[in-house]
Amino acid sequence: MRRSSCHGSQGFTLVELIVALLLLSLISATLFGVFRTAGRSVEAGEQRTDDAASIRLVEDFLRAQWENAHPLRQRKMLEYPLIFEGSRDQLIYVSALPPRVLGGGLWAWRLHVVREGQHGKLVLENTIPDTGSQAKLNFSADKRSVLADRVKSVTFQYYGITGETTIKTMPKWSNAWDDSQRLPQIIRMDVTLEDGSQWPTLYVEMRKGMEAGCRQWNEVAGKCAGV
Repeated sequence: MRRSSCHGSQGFTLVELIVALLLLSLISATLFGVFRTAGRSVEAGEQRTDDAASIRLVEDFLRAQWENAHPLRQRKMLEYPLIFEGSRDQLIYVSALPPRVLGGGLWAWRLHVVREGQHGKLVLENTIPDTGSQAKLNFSADKRSVLADRVKSVTFQYYGITGETTIKTMPKWSNAWDDSQRLPQIIRMDVTLEDGSQWPTLYVEMRKGMEAGCRQWNEVAGKCAGV
């Protein structure tokens, strides 16, 4: 009678278990790194999308304000100067708001960068203009709206005709608008953030004429003679 021999199945050795665990740890670490990188990429993409949308909202708002800037003049001052000041890093202008916002009406605005701690903010301040006063506009921090955080600088340029003119006088770009009698034809704004990135350059063509807000305009002198 033949006796059959049975061989039991052999288990894993200790070395094989250690190698399998090491491989599993390596695969897990690789997958975790891939998922973490993918998650960061998605978050960064969403942040860039949100930032781009915020920039568009701010620029669209400013475009609407500048296109409809009101040529309000100081009636108690000599030559009836416009309430409009444009420097390299600050812009003051008058524009209207709809009735549902702050009660509507004409408001004076100041757009510039303020430093708070280690960071800068692009802010828009407002006040009610008084055309019967000879005092400068009074802007305060309690009437301030923050348009953007971590802003390094904002710069403005102005395109138009200033001073006394002749038939050959041509408009030009300047870093400051020093003509209190005319509005610029175009305003350019560049915003630089603290990380070195920049907003898309904003160009706005003002809809009002250069001598707007004046009923009697002295063409030769380039000044307003009556409102």
